Amino acid sequence: MVRAIDPSGLRAYHLALGRGARPFKTYPPGLREAGVRGRVAIRVTVNQDGQTVALRLIGSSGHSELDEAAMTMMQLAASHTRVPDSLLGQTFSIDLAVDFSPEDQP
Repeated sequence: MVRAIDPSGLRAYHLALGRGARPFKTYPPGLREAGVRGRVAIRVTVNQDGQTVALRLIGSSGHSELDEAAMTMMQLAASHTRVPDSLLGQTFSIDLAVDFSPEDQP
C-alpha cells in the first residue's frame, strides 16, 4: 500500500529549504549593477532515504548566470536541510522559485 505524502511535512520542508537557501544566495557579479532581475523555478527530488537525488530547472530566468546561481544555491540548501520524518520512506518532489532583484541585499 502506498501511503499519501504528508502535506504538513511537505509544507515544513518547503519552508525549511527556503530559509536554508538564503545564506547561499549569490548574485552573479555584474548582473546586479546591470539591473538584471529574474525568477528561477527549480524542482528538487528527494528519495525515500531523505537524500536529494535530482535538481531540475523547470523555469529559466532567461539569464544562464542567474539560473546557475539558483541551482547552486538550492543544491547547497538541500544538502543542509533535514527532511521531516513524516516524509521519509517516500520519494517526492517540491518546486521552489528563486527571485533575483537588484534591490536584494548583498
